Amino acid sequence: MFTYIKKFTGMALVALMLLSQTACNKIEEAEPLEPANPSGQTIREIVDTDAKYSLLKLGLTKAGLMDLLGNKLSKLTLFAPDNEAMARSGVTEAMINGLPVPQLRAIMSYHIIPQALPSAAIPGLPAPNVQMPTLLQPLATQPLFKMSTFPSKRATGAYVNNVPVTAVDRLAANGVIHDVYGVVLPPSTTMKGLIAADPQLSFLRAAIARADEGSEGLSKIDSLLNYPFPNITLFAPTDDAFKALLTFLKLPADPAVFAMLPVQTVRGIVAYHVLAINGVPAQRIFQANMESRAYETLIGPTPMPPVTIDASLPFAKTVKGNVNPTPSNIDFAASDRHAVNGVLHKIDQVLLPQMP
Repeated sequence: MFTYIKKFTGMALVALMLLSQTACNKIEEAEPLEPANPSGQTIREIVDTDAKYSLLKLGLTKAGLMDLLGNKLSKLTLFAPDNEAMARSGVTEAMINGLPVPQLRAIMSYHIIPQALPSAAIPGLPAPNVQMPTLLQPLATQPLFKMSTFPSKRATGAYVNNVPVTAVDRLAANGVIHDVYGVVLPPSTTMKGLIAADPQLSFLRAAIARADEGSEGLSKIDSLLNYPFPNITLFAPTDDAFKALLTFLKLPADPAVFAMLPVQTVRGIVAYHVLAINGVPAQRIFQANMESRAYETLIGPTPMPPVTIDASLPFAKTVKGNVNPTPSNIDFAASDRHAVNGVLHKIDQVLLPQMP
């Protein structure tokens, strides 16, 4: 069963994780922008005087960020939720006033990129997105680590993470403003944290634990999912998906059954659910960035089998394993779950690279 999945060894995962800290976080620099706003207004002055940004102004002022946005020597990009976008996100004046300043500052900082990023510099197909560090510094012990957003441009429009951009390129004397459909919330946990907190992913947790038996330190998949630096895209089969697979294999539909399967088999199955480039988890692909094509996984490039995404239906995308007779549905409502180190999409089948 899955006899050819050999390359996903402990040493390979150590190398993968070391590579991910560098290769996965290369930042594609924006083209230089010299704004030519005749009014000469700074981003601060635009936010301060445009009534549609009154809630954003309140948040930025309370967070202590308005002076930065008024500095004409800076080059900044603001993803700006206007009052309608705030309302869509359930944000009110009372909520902003009630939030502790550090929490509000973190949210507001996540909307600001410390360089000017005009829409022309946002990549389109086939690039999934561009990684742009924001002003949000989540770890006091690592001042160079900034939480990133992931702008992209598609035929349907531009996005930041999975949030649509509703208007682009409002130029200011010190940068550019792009309006967004809703508040762009920063992630608060790693992929491991997302999995640990979800009651529908108990079988996946058990599969990861079995896959890591005999491994130590950075060679564990669990460690990869908790490492803050990679860009991981994980298709997470629900408990019902794993129960269906175990029933098909004529095994009890119980997470304890993973102990009966070879470690390398379970390790290969779990790795097949993580997208990769040359064995490195280097793609953070939100639903808006999915293309209808084959994608390499963590088990390796060709001749290892890919998974195939069908993105032709915007609200009913699927992903198919090499030998799955039918594709797995990507749960639209339970996808794009953003973590510090990646994005999780729930699916209703276990993806199989090889027939059991």
